[in-house]
Amino acid sequence: MPLYLNWLTIAVALMIIELIIPGTYLIWFGFAAMVVGIMTWLIPDLALIWQLIWLALLSVFFAVIGWRIYGKLIFKQESNSKYKDLNNPIAQMKGKTVEIASVKGDKIQVSIGDTVWPALSEDKLKVGDKAVIIGSPNGVELTIQKK
Repeated sequence: MPLYLNWLTIAVALMIIELIIPGTYLIWFGFAAMVVGIMTWLIPDLALIWQLIWLALLSVFFAVIGWRIYGKLIFKQESNSKYKDLNNPIAQMKGKTVEIASVKGDKIQVSIGDTVWPALSEDKLKVGDKAVIIGSPNGVELTIQKK
């Protein structure tokens, strides 16, 4: 079997494995193996060490090109606005009405469901008052405003 057919077989095998186990990595090695196969077809006496060097260089080249293309496609897509705060609990609480659970000096705690959150407010609040969550300056304490 000619050497270039070995490279082309490896290329096809890598591409098929990529289809079975998607991850967008093996396809780039498959492209590199395909180019090396074409090179060995054009230059039959190309030394194995040069074939491996070309495989490594082309693999890096194709991986970088693929990363750039997929990166642009992924970051170009805009997510549905109703899901943008899916993993941001504080953003999901914005606009909710809460009840003041305790006030000790400047420290305010509000009840949200079965939990208590620390809060900040410029308004004078007392236990039992209702307030609206308007944000969070640090991701831990809620900023609230008297309702």
